[in-house]
Amino acid sequence: MFQTIEFKTPSVVFGMDTVLRIGKEAKRLGGHRALIVTGPRVKAAGVLEKALSGLKAESLEVDVIVEERDTPEPATSVVEEVADFARQGCFDMIVGIGGGSILDVAKMASALLTNPGKTKDYFGKEKVPLRGKPTIIVPTTSGTGAEVTKHAIFLDREANVKKAVASTNLLPDVAIVDPLLTLTCPPRVTAAAGIDAFFHAVEPFLSRMANPITDALALKAISLITRWLGPAVADGENLDARYHMALGSVTAGFVLNNSGTSLVHAMAYPVGGEYHTPHGITLTVLALSCFDALRSAKQERLVQIADAMGEPVDGLPSREAADLALVAMRHLMKSVDLPVCLEEAGITDRSRIQAWAVEAHKEQRLLSRSARILSVEDIAKIYTKAFTDWGQDR
Repeated sequence: MFQTIEFKTPSVVFGMDTVLRIGKEAKRLGGHRALIVTGPRVKAAGVLEKALSGLKAESLEVDVIVEERDTPEPATSVVEEVADFARQGCFDMIVGIGGGSILDVAKMASALLTNPGKTKDYFGKEKVPLRGKPTIIVPTTSGTGAEVTKHAIFLDREANVKKAVASTNLLPDVAIVDPLLTLTCPPRVTAAAGIDAFFHAVEPFLSRMANPITDALALKAISLITRWLGPAVADGENLDARYHMALGSVTAGFVLNNSGTSLVHAMAYPVGGEYHTPHGITLTVLALSCFDALRSAKQERLVQIADAMGEPVDGLPSREAADLALVAMRHLMKSVDLPVCLEEAGITDRSRIQAWAVEAHKEQRLLSRSARILSVEDIAKIYTKAFTDWGQDR
């Protein structure tokens, strides 16, 4: 089969102390007046000062808005508030510094400066008609890949469900990935963000949208994260671990942006919207049941994942080797104290299964990439299995 492949990415600056280049990148994009969108933890960690000094060194006028939120994914109202602030201040550039949620706010607020309406008007695929103001995105966690993707996730308070804006016009102009900025990231956040990056590589590798370019990147990201997530959680000042986790995260972000996630993320949206669990944790409690359900369609690919995770697959029957992939994933999650089923995350109300299944099935933007065509009933069965630990009988 001869595929037509499109591969999209912003300009990426990766490496230690690369945040110091932020002023030069802003100047190159023609910026004069920059609004930094960040969060309280980033400000407290001292990361903000590096960015401010870099921007001011290039004579840019700079202001800062510190985003507060009461849920892991920001409500759409937060985006509108930032966009209004930027509009009134006549800012010609948006700089996002922080975790994935803050970066999503920065990307979407930029888009609202050149497009009418509100965030909810753009939920779905390729609905943002115009690029926003120039954006520089600087992650302080290794996980979401938001710095190199066209996606932004928000809480729709009316439906109490997480929803996505997925548009090429949301893709940042520049991503600055400085592993040193992740040194203050706490262990729990490091673990949840890191496993998010892991699934950004695994899900597309198992999807219908995989291609040879994203396959190579996915397997590399899987290998890096498997090797370095544990050390990064165990010792946040381990520079080797932080460097390689940042590299694994941005590599997985390239995969996510070009091949996309599918079943796990579709099923995570209604659960995360209802329980407001951190995104990475919502994924861990569903992932094993989801991948087990895809085994019949993607067994050989699960074998490749097991191999990338360092499992001894040579000479094993495919079924046994594929099983090793799920065993290795479970071990990776357990090794950094992440829950592997809904009950471990404190989610015990099984009466919600049917409602979740209906909502998840609506996410055809994601499910269209799934290797297996799934009905509402199929999804409900996967949710049921996700309540208990996939590995408890193994």
